[in-house]
Order: sequence, then C-alpha cells, then structure tokens
Amino acid sequence: MLIPDEIRFLDLYGVKYFICWEKMKPGYSFFLKTTADYRLVQRELRRAEKYFSSTLCARPRNEFGYYGVRVWML
Repeated sequence: MLIPDEIRFLDLYGVKYFICWEKMKPGYSFFLKTTADYRLVQRELRRAEKYFSSTLCARPRNEFGYYGVRVWML
C-alpha cells in the first residue's frame, strides 16, 4: 500500500516525523520527542485517522527524561 507523504510525515514546528503506519495495529503506540502540545499533534493526526478509518489518541508524556507526546492507535 502506497501511503501519501502528507499522511506519512507529521510536520510539527518545521520538524518532519516519519511514521511507519503499516506497522501500527490497534493498541500500538509511538513516542514523539517534541515540544509541541498534544492538542496540536492530535489535530495533525486527523488526516491519518480519516485515511486509515481509525482513532488515534495523543497525550503528553515525559519518558526517559524527554518531554513529548505518545500516540496510540485505538
């Protein structure tokens, strides 16, 4: 399946994050090391939610001493 670049890359404050969506299944998550607010990340994920017909949930986290956002596929 060929996933469009606007879905494949998440652009937050000019930093592009490559997301390997084909490995995601319900219950899986990934951590984005970013200073972006989780609400901004949630808005950016809307295209992926529509494309994959799934629900994605973003929440602020502090993991291994880094601030960021964890995203779950529900």
